[in-house]
Amino acid sequence: MEKMFSIKEAKEILGLSYNTVYRLVSNGTINAVKIGGSIRISQAALRKFIFEDTLGGKSQ
Repeated sequence: MEKMFSIKEAKEILGLSYNTVYRLVSNGTINAVKIGGSIRISQAALRKFIFEDTLGGKSQ
């Protein structure tokens, strides 16, 4: 089983604020599950967000 992160842990990994990570989870940009009232984000979901869902510094 892969590691699951709380929003607090994910914000540290991503270097974002708690509210930003919560918003990304709420709008479906980052996939997450709710387990017993706690939101958990899989390592794979964070990896996907970092490598596929971000612009990677490209200008639009």
